[in-house]
Amino acid sequence: MKKESTTEAVPNTSCCSGTGSCTPSSAGRRDFIKASGLTVGMLLAGQSAVMAGPFTKDDFEHIVPADKKLSKEWIDSLYARGKALSASGKELKFIGMPVSGIATGQVYLGGDGRLWYWNLDGEPDMKWEDIGKGYKYLKPDTPHSPMDQGFALQVGSSDNKRIFTLDSNGFRDIRFTNQYPMGNVTYADADCPVNVELEAYTPFIPLNRDDSSYPVIVMRYTIENTSDQQQEVAIAGWIENFSNYRTGKENDNGVRQSQYRELEGLSVVECWAKPLGIDGASGESVSENVATPFALANDFGAVAMGLLGDAKPDLVDTMRSLPGATDLFDAQPSNETSREIQQRPFSDQAFVSMGRSVKVQPGESKTIAFTLSWRFPNARHVTGFGRKEWTRDVNYYSTQWPSASDSAATVAAREKELRDTTQTWVDTWYDSTLPYWFLERSFIPIDCMQTQLAQRLALQDGRYALDEGVTCCEGNCTHVWHYAQGLARLFPVIERECRDKVDFGLSFKDDSGAMNFRCSTKTFREAVDGQCGTILRVLRESQMTTDYRFLESIWERTRLTMDYVIKRWDKDQDGLLSGDQHNTLDKAWNGKIHWLINLYHAALKASAQMARQMDQPKAAERYESLVAKGAASMVDLLWNEDFGHFVHIPERKPEQTIGSTTGCHIDQVLGEFWLRNLGLDPVLPQDKARKALASLWKYNFSPNVGDFRAVERSGRWFAAEGDAGLIMCTFPHGKENAQKTNFHRYFNECMSGFEWQVSATMIWEGMLEEGLAIGKAIYDRYLPKDRNPYNEVECGDHYSRALASYSAFMAMCGYRYDGPEGKLGFGPRMQQENFRAAFTTAEGWGRFSQTIEGGRQDNTIELRYGKLSLKELTLDTATNAKVTKAKTTVNGRDIEAQSQFQPERAVITFAKSLDLSAGQTLQVKLS
Repeated sequence: MKKESTTEAVPNTSCCSGTGSCTPSSAGRRDFIKASGLTVGMLLAGQSAVMAGPFTKDDFEHIVPADKKLSKEWIDSLYARGKALSASGKELKFIGMPVSGIATGQVYLGGDGRLWYWNLDGEPDMKWEDIGKGYKYLKPDTPHSPMDQGFALQVGSSDNKRIFTLDSNGFRDIRFTNQYPMGNVTYADADCPVNVELEAYTPFIPLNRDDSSYPVIVMRYTIENTSDQQQEVAIAGWIENFSNYRTGKENDNGVRQSQYRELEGLSVVECWAKPLGIDGASGESVSENVATPFALANDFGAVAMGLLGDAKPDLVDTMRSLPGATDLFDAQPSNETSREIQQRPFSDQAFVSMGRSVKVQPGESKTIAFTLSWRFPNARHVTGFGRKEWTRDVNYYSTQWPSASDSAATVAAREKELRDTTQTWVDTWYDSTLPYWFLERSFIPIDCMQTQLAQRLALQDGRYALDEGVTCCEGNCTHVWHYAQGLARLFPVIERECRDKVDFGLSFKDDSGAMNFRCSTKTFREAVDGQCGTILRVLRESQMTTDYRFLESIWERTRLTMDYVIKRWDKDQDGLLSGDQHNTLDKAWNGKIHWLINLYHAALKASAQMARQMDQPKAAERYESLVAKGAASMVDLLWNEDFGHFVHIPERKPEQTIGSTTGCHIDQVLGEFWLRNLGLDPVLPQDKARKALASLWKYNFSPNVGDFRAVERSGRWFAAEGDAGLIMCTFPHGKENAQKTNFHRYFNECMSGFEWQVSATMIWEGMLEEGLAIGKAIYDRYLPKDRNPYNEVECGDHYSRALASYSAFMAMCGYRYDGPEGKLGFGPRMQQENFRAAFTTAEGWGRFSQTIEGGRQDNTIELRYGKLSLKELTLDTATNAKVTKAKTTVNGRDIEAQSQFQPERAVITFAKSLDLSAGQTLQVKLS
């Protein structure tokens, strides 16, 4: 696709200011073209011949072409296995893969292997007022750092040594290959007699929150001698002491210190700052006449560089004063002085360095592994919207280790286990029959938890403080985070704790059931979608456990909040919402709003399910009766057969109305999305849900968003000229007065979290190609030639709503799971004859596979981590297949089970609970 301009394409910010009050032209398509002097040729200039087209003027009758004219090559790419994302040359510059542990700060692995965007203090790196304007999509970050850090190689004999920095300045041929959460970088150069391969990672083990939350990065370099002579090689790294790098400009009441230590399996150099006149690290200094004492500043902390293994370093410098590789290899082995705490003035530029020398024979490879670790104890807990009010807190991870060296030592002691398990997950996820692009884009958004977006606060019982995006919109926002599905399936304990401690804790009024949609803001505000979405999340979190203890602990609060929603927004109990309804589009809509009603029905249905599980049948019956009444009324009142989609009927005069009214809105079947995630039956008639999705495809999916935005100018740019995307809301049947008066700029935007929600629902509903196309459009927007593939941008970097992408993966697998009931199910939506993909459950993960051949269907569950308890396994069978027999084995041993065969589904019930442990394989053969 054509790369968008990063200058001309930027919208007029005088229109789209922070107020969000942009007003579009009310001219029609042809009037706009005539008035602006645009020609059809100009409108089509951004079209990619690879993806779609060619188009004619008539195709733009409704601005978005109804016939997408997708090319055969692009359609084929939706299904092709393809290869892992990789980049070289100029395409390396935007790559930034988060490689820090969960809620420990933010560090990127760059495309050339450099570590950049070090933000360990959580302070914003840009103005809060600018974050929501969408600049980051059009002008993505390139490598930058508040301090100097890197690695270099010295190669050659004693009289002919050359130094190569391990980055794009030192090597000509560099290739980055995605293996997120691991990254692979290869280095080669005609002038260098060795090749180098970097494997960079932090331990990342789904279902194991603690082992995925180290403030430690492992950089494992493998050096291969490609020459015909022995090579003397030294590899070393350096890191700057950047404690108090922001606040030290105003308060330099400290000294810089450093020390070399030898720990079990780790040699390490650490550098930090110490307040003057203070013993210990409490930071409570009466001598400092400043607003923030030196040791209480957020940027007060320590960094360390280590070498893994028992072999000691050949190069150690605890008093280095030069940046970069200059004189790096002149350092000597450690001595008594380096083992003592070294000190220098705070104003000095201070570094530490460490390295090892090896001799590498022709054709031989040797691996040397470094660690980088940190400890920045102070956290800023935001208490006012806009990040202008805050209180001091402590980063939870800093309470687990007394120094940056100690966290690295913990990893060193278990490095083989942690690395092997991380690698097992990587292999399990990517060794799939699904397309690489799909696996990457549906999984990568979990990396938001490895950025500034996530904090874990020690002074608040270790609870998680989650922004919507990096330094954007704090407070675990319910109306954004309820779209996110990946975290609940990969690290369910985090979501459970957020329900208990935050949504039904800090945000909750236990006398009414009302819920603040931002836990940290002083002003209490309710959002109906956030409240309903959180009720749905309670059932999801319960399903990702093995018993009902979590649900028992939170059910009465959940029931109270469900009853509050009914009392507050469904006063006449007709199953429909009314009145002002604040929601994720940051306005209070009013009237009969299709997508909010559908979400309400999903919450009622989930509440009924939970009520029955808690032995409260009367409550369940009440909720179910509201769904029955409301769903029928929603179709009667809000379905427009001529339009082919649901509409919003406002209660107020047009000049007072905010909402989508007659528009084709992206979330109109949001409740169905949620019900699919929970394995519950849909509420809406299937024909209406599918027609609504088909209308979204017809009216909202643009092969080139630039064509649409040439007419509809207001709004931020999260898809630009040359990019395809699903637009939030279009008005193919014309705008009502309300839209001309109070048009919402969000309607013109493409926001990937909403798009993923539709993609997943389409896949579940059998619209496979359309669902894939929406996901592939997002993938194409984040190719490394244009921007960082590890950062889906909305209002802020690494926007959490993009975690809806994991639902598309679940939909593709036909995944269904209910841990307390011991039920697991699969029904692949593509490649049914030969399918293979990862799965997670409450306590274990592994790989599911399916083959169909000669009238026989073989299904296999390989458990690779943890354990799994099953009472029932359901398997979708091939269309029109007549399955009458099932044979079940574990590691080849017959298992007693009963089989029930339904149309296109086999249900296997085990005589007693089947308990699998890692390394065991369950196989079911259907014939």
